[in-house]
Amino acid sequence: MQELENIINRINELIWTYPMILLLVATHLYLTFKLKFIQKYIFKAMKLSLKRDNSAGMVSNFGALAVSLAATIGTGSILGMTTAVATGGPGAVFWMIVIGVFGIATKYSECLLAVKYRVKLRTTKEYVGGPMYIMKNALKMKWMGVIFAVCGLLMAISGGGFLQVNAIVDVLGNAYSINGLLIGVIVSLIVAIVIIGGVKSIAAVCEWLVPIMGGLYLLAALYIFAVNIYQIPATVILILKSAFGFKAVGGGFAGAAILTALHIGASRSVLSTEAGMGSASVVAAAAKTKNPVRQGLVASTSVFWTFFICTLTGLVIIVAGDWQSGQKFAGDLCNSAFETIPYIGVPLLVFSLTIFSLTTIIGWAYYGEKFMEFLGGSKIVKPFRVFWILFMISGVYISPSLAWALVVTVTVMMSIPNLIMIFMLRKRIVKETNLYLKSEIDNI
Repeated sequence: MQELENIINRINELIWTYPMILLLVATHLYLTFKLKFIQKYIFKAMKLSLKRDNSAGMVSNFGALAVSLAATIGTGSILGMTTAVATGGPGAVFWMIVIGVFGIATKYSECLLAVKYRVKLRTTKEYVGGPMYIMKNALKMKWMGVIFAVCGLLMAISGGGFLQVNAIVDVLGNAYSINGLLIGVIVSLIVAIVIIGGVKSIAAVCEWLVPIMGGLYLLAALYIFAVNIYQIPATVILILKSAFGFKAVGGGFAGAAILTALHIGASRSVLSTEAGMGSASVVAAAAKTKNPVRQGLVASTSVFWTFFICTLTGLVIIVAGDWQSGQKFAGDLCNSAFETIPYIGVPLLVFSLTIFSLTTIIGWAYYGEKFMEFLGGSKIVKPFRVFWILFMISGVYISPSLAWALVVTVTVMMSIPNLIMIFMLRKRIVKETNLYLKSEIDNI
């Protein structure tokens, strides 16, 4: 296993470099320009996500958004962000926000395409879609769709499964000394109850669970800010200095600090928001929506909420101050920050991490199911659900470092064909936007 991990890490050193970051950022900027800064409608899009739509589809606009948020706001938004600050310095927070803002245009575009080119299966009568169907039906490049689906399935297993199960085991095991295997069994039972009913059941659970977990985490972060209110101006200045290389990280060369912060911030942005990966468009295709633009707008708000949670985490870690001690990392940094909340701080962090991870498992269960369905047909859906439920137990014993390494690899392998697909269909994105955007915005 260690040798496999070493091989994957060497591959990551080659593929997750500045050319990949440049491709991602260039796509964000290009779509932002062509769509005339679609980000300016983000708050109207939030209102739109709450409107009921009885058009064709499987779940409501908000239901599809909730599943997308459940899949993206996992441990990466908390532990992943603390790691980003520890390795890339406070400047990583700045670049994560900037790239995330421009990433809204990419998320809008890929979800718009998913609705436009979705299909209704003859066997189950479900609406399905995503990059693999777009590549097959719009570009007539099924082979590219197969590559994307395989990589998406690997992402579901590693990032949506292995990492989340391990995170729950670590958090509950360290806090309350609960046996890991027992935790795995309980997680499997909960997941089984939710996913057995398909996307409607998954969306129903996510619709009420996602706002609760986000709200509690927000309240906890606001408390930490309140007790450290005099440090906030200095924290903001520190982030800006670190972002532009005026303050070196860990005593290193100051000129290299900006590159380190940019690299870490960019990777955190794509891993957390999934803008450019194409995964969120899978559930966007199931939404009840009048036109592709409407769901594109709704789906794009998930980027805002995800980098909002990441920003909260980054600020909390920096304000707490332990990020520069060199003695604490990831979960330890979170614990140090939340310990400042009397009595309920650490239990609240444990609860947040557990729920964030659990909802991610549920969200990626749906994504994995759709990737498998594309590869093997509807007959494979039920066996996959059984596999996923049992897999939650075995995930207890998988190395988190191996899972993280695989996540980085498949993120690149998903993003490249997805970004190529978006570029090839860029004129259709603009055409659909010009056709429906004004009426959607005027009616909010």
